[in-house]
Amino acid sequence: MKQTILAVDDEPHMLKLMERIITEKTPYQITTTSNSLEVPEILDKSEFDLIIMDLKMPGMDGLDLLRLVKEKKRFEEVVIITAFGSLETAIEALSLGVFDYITKPFKKEQIIFTINRAMRWQQMRREASRMEGRFNLEPYDKAREAFEQEYVVRLLERCDGDPNVAAERSGLPLERVVALKEQAKSEAN
Repeated sequence: MKQTILAVDDEPHMLKLMERIITEKTPYQITTTSNSLEVPEILDKSEFDLIIMDLKMPGMDGLDLLRLVKEKKRFEEVVIITAFGSLETAIEALSLGVFDYITKPFKKEQIIFTINRAMRWQQMRREASRMEGRFNLEPYDKAREAFEQEYVVRLLERCDGDPNVAAERSGLPLERVVALKEQAKSEAN
């Protein structure tokens, strides 16, 4: 599943720049809006990994949107970008739980670094949540099955997807490796 970004800025040229940077330099999918008042409706319909927003916008500003995301306990991380950065707004954003706070003008490399860092963090959060779910399975046989499946999926990644090599390295029968691989594939879809 491709990781996704929502970019919110009232300046169309800034949105175009952000869209171009993300589509040309990252593997992520981006959705944009120049109207901050549309964000609550967009968030009701979709989940994103990251929201990048301007601080000063008509309607709802970046701090209002950050509060909305945090109050609703949404999954998205938030990065605020601003030309009007001050120590007070940076402290407020940090106290509200912003992932990063970037001042304009910024370098393309800086925004790409921040985006990639946020996406890696989101992947780790998803992984931790998935593993916690496996630890919470009952009875033991269900948990063992889930961990065995996880083990085989990760082993297959190290074996370039070759079930024969995975079976040899794990000591599991080839049929079991193939069955667990297929089971994981069907659960992912």
